[in-house]
Amino acid sequence: MAIFVASTKSISRGKGQSAVASASYRAGEKLEDKRYGKVHDYSKRYGVMSADIILPSSLKDKEVTINRGEIWNKAEQAENRKDARVAREWLVNLPYELSEKERKELAHRFSQKLADRYGVIADCAIHKPTDKEIERGADPRNFHAHIMLTTRQVELNKNNEIILTAKSTAELSDKKRRELGLERMSHEVKQVRQLWESVANEKLAEHGLDLIDSSSYKSQGIDIEPQLKMGSVATKLERRKYAEELKKAKAAKEKGEYYEIDKSPATKLGVINEIINERNELIFNLEIEDNKLINDKAEQIIFAKKQGQDIEHTTPPPTKAISTDVVKSNAVAQALALAKSVKSKREQEKIAEAKARAEEAMRLQQQREAEQAKQKAIEQAKLEQARAEAARAKQAQAEQRQLEINQFKEHKQEIYAQARANPDNFTSENKAVIAIQVATQAVQGLNSYIDDPSTTNTQRRYAVHERDGLAELTAIQAQKALTATKELYGRSDRKTHTNELQGALDNFAKVTSDNVSKEAQKSLQDAQQAIKDYSNEINRSNSYGMRR
Repeated sequence: MAIFVASTKSISRGKGQSAVASASYRAGEKLEDKRYGKVHDYSKRYGVMSADIILPSSLKDKEVTINRGEIWNKAEQAENRKDARVAREWLVNLPYELSEKERKELAHRFSQKLADRYGVIADCAIHKPTDKEIERGADPRNFHAHIMLTTRQVELNKNNEIILTAKSTAELSDKKRRELGLERMSHEVKQVRQLWESVANEKLAEHGLDLIDSSSYKSQGIDIEPQLKMGSVATKLERRKYAEELKKAKAAKEKGEYYEIDKSPATKLGVINEIINERNELIFNLEIEDNKLINDKAEQIIFAKKQGQDIEHTTPPPTKAISTDVVKSNAVAQALALAKSVKSKREQEKIAEAKARAEEAMRLQQQREAEQAKQKAIEQAKLEQARAEAARAKQAQAEQRQLEINQFKEHKQEIYAQARANPDNFTSENKAVIAIQVATQAVQGLNSYIDDPSTTNTQRRYAVHERDGLAELTAIQAQKALTATKELYGRSDRKTHTNELQGALDNFAKVTSDNVSKEAQKSLQDAQQAIKDYSNEINRSNSYGMRR
């Protein structure tokens, strides 16, 4: 008998999910996730029977195609929010009574209706339980379809390419849906579940199979108790125990012995769910038996009508009805006792779980606070150490800089002493000229000191500054010497002093060349030009016969 399963969930970044990764897993395909720079490869995954892209009917006539990787990368690219929904999935159970081809047709028909309903692209992947899953206790009849839908509607642009546009109505908030005159999303989900019921029942009716019902057991009048959620830990424990039992059975078979597999639950949750399942099966079977009695009576009436008989519409014979009522009464009493026990155990389990969660949350909070305090202390210590090291480095740099400055001062004194030490270098008795010649020797010494590889950068900067200052000072002294020369009485003396001054300053300028600052060069050029102009003036006065 086919069962009804039609549930939906969103795939969102807020849950750490990716549309590309989800599509890769469901389709059993290798896809590149361009947003995260990853490649998801599930091409070796078992259990995938088929995976197909289904476009809205409005695009099918346009003869456009798009592959799975393009679709879901576009879906990721279209969203900017870090918690955005990037896809929606519908999971439906496919009737095992149908053939593989018929199940595929059914899944594709439902996918097409969803694509047309919302104007989106559907990615339909049909799965079957693998041998490994069946060995672990999975139902071999569990054929199902994962239908991923884009959250945005699709259109064609001017280049006849598929693009994603506005959000589909299934992704709008209830407030926005009300503004558009639509029902709440919960009502929309019910309508889609009813749509699956309608589509599936059409196929089941073709083969004379039992139909499915989208309404809940409660609305159908069947008192089914929901099982407790196992959780990942309990599920792993149950699977581990079953796997170990299979190994024991296999080992016994190899020895020619028989080992009966222990199928009892491994956890308390498993035991409770087993009790609930037994209770539900009892109630469900009684409901089926009761319905069978009513249906048998209805069939008798219909058959009698066809035969022209007039049978009174009465209940089944008293003996059978009483027997059924007695059985049902006993079963209900038994089921109620089980339900009461289950409810009590569930409440106790919930209290214990809540207490355990609270204690664990408190322990984790204390652990986090301790780790944060420890990390803060470590970071503070590192910061203090870094500050101390920076201060020591700064002090060391200051001391080194002062040492280099002192060494430069000593070198400077030696350079000036050597410049003044050799009287043979001075070709004039004019003090101003001698001063310029001493400055020339000093500049040469500074140039050698600057070019020396052993000179540090700090010493080199101070030497350059000293050279610039010496050049400007020499230019000033030359201007003063020129002024003093102009005050000499004899023209011959003025000419002699001017020529000596000009020669000494020109030689100084050659030594400094372009090494000094622009300001120093300008001062030297002005002094040279002033001396040259006065020299020309003396020469002109000589040509006019002016003698003094």
